[in-house]
Amino acid sequence: MIQNNLSIATLLEQASSALASWVGGGPRWSAVAPGRVNVIGEHTDYNGGWVLPMAIDRYTVVVAAPGMTTDGIRVRSLSLAQEAQFSAIDPAAGSTPWARYLQGVVAGFIDRGATIPALDLIIASSVPAGGGLSSSAALTVAMCSLLQAVTEVHLTAAERIAIAIDAERHFAGVPCGNMDQTVVEKARADHALLIDCATSEVSPVPFAEAPVLVIHSGVSHQLADSAYALRRTECARACEQLGVGSLRDVTLNELSGLEHDPVIFKRARHVLSENQRVLDASAALRHRDWPQLGKLMRKSHESLRGDYEVSCEALDCLVELADAQPGVFGARLTGGGFGGCVIVLVEPATLVEAAAAISASYQSRTGLTPQCYAVRAADGADRLRASP
Repeated sequence: MIQNNLSIATLLEQASSALASWVGGGPRWSAVAPGRVNVIGEHTDYNGGWVLPMAIDRYTVVVAAPGMTTDGIRVRSLSLAQEAQFSAIDPAAGSTPWARYLQGVVAGFIDRGATIPALDLIIASSVPAGGGLSSSAALTVAMCSLLQAVTEVHLTAAERIAIAIDAERHFAGVPCGNMDQTVVEKARADHALLIDCATSEVSPVPFAEAPVLVIHSGVSHQLADSAYALRRTECARACEQLGVGSLRDVTLNELSGLEHDPVIFKRARHVLSENQRVLDASAALRHRDWPQLGKLMRKSHESLRGDYEVSCEALDCLVELADAQPGVFGARLTGGGFGGCVIVLVEPATLVEAAAAISASYQSRTGLTPQCYAVRAADGADRLRASP
């Protein structure tokens, strides 16, 4: 029931072979970035709060050779079995939706004085798309690494993160926060990353002992859809009504000023309570208190389902089934919601059995086939870039 993982070496081999078949030669440049799973702290990043994600050992690889057109970038995605093409001079023009992420990165480098040559690219990835594991951040950060190698324009981690965020917001149309790109760039193996999204300060938190099971519900989400953007608008309305710049500046007691607007009140209550759960979860991780971490994960899901209303029947079903399994400490939806994945904290000895039981019951109840991934906390792109 648990999906086989693909190493970076295997992904590079697949991508290099595909490039050779396409253009008649191997890659001159390559780059890699991991996906991520958020342990706890959902919809707090764009509210200037705290999050606790970790990079995972699922990767996106991009390989490139000098292009066969004068100014164009051609790209093939092996997982999507699709091809796109856009200009290296005017990357804002045209292309398919998934290539917009790449166009945004190219535009970011041009804005910083880089000249982008014609390129032929192959993308290979083991990060599931539309599952809340940040396949988009893995793609944009990997593209930043690739273009840094191609152009020899060396950027700081903060600059690469900014380019990746801008690509997602302004080219792909996703009003994301800064969590995904930060952890994909800066993560450390065997650690989660406590991120203060108001200051971008990061603090590694040891997380190596308890295995993490990620289960894809089989329901894909589209974060550019109106529901995600609406939540941001609702949080902005809460700030406006309270007269503050960020919900981070508010206490739970001060939310009484929103009680005349029940929906806005609930949205704000989730953000504030989730921020506290992140800080409590970080402390639980440092003490290896898995039952406490599991309890916080359950409360997070309850808040996401009831106050923020970003869960769905499939995710609720998976969480319910996971919580009923022996050896499971806790489970919650992870990512933006409206589909995608749940994260399950489970005892090592029961991981395989739990995955099989949850999958069988879920398929029987919903008719959907879940995908299970056993993941560990992995290095971010910055450390992978520095590896020999």
